[in-house]
Amino acid sequence: MKHAVQQEVILARMAESRAELVAAHALDEPARIARVPRARPSIPANAAPWFLRTPNAELIALALVGVAVLGLRRIVQTAVGAGLSASTHRVFGDFLNALRE
Repeated sequence: MKHAVQQEVILARMAESRAELVAAHALDEPARIARVPRARPSIPANAAPWFLRTPNAELIALALVGVAVLGLRRIVQTAVGAGLSASTHRVFGDFLNALRE
């Protein structure tokens, strides 16, 4: 019961100080100038090509540039090598962690 009374006193003080703070802030607030909304040109949502609207557009662009510069065979070799390297690294890391435990 004592806790509830103390809590009510604290909440009342908090409400009072909040009201004072809001009143003080309202007096110091400068007058705001209303902005006139500008008419924006209507652009359809699907104006860009499909591959630019995908979440991985950068990866697609990188793959296309890589194919153009290095050739398809070299790109496939690099991708497979990187994938095997990451997979091998993960397997050995898991194996070493299992040995530590």
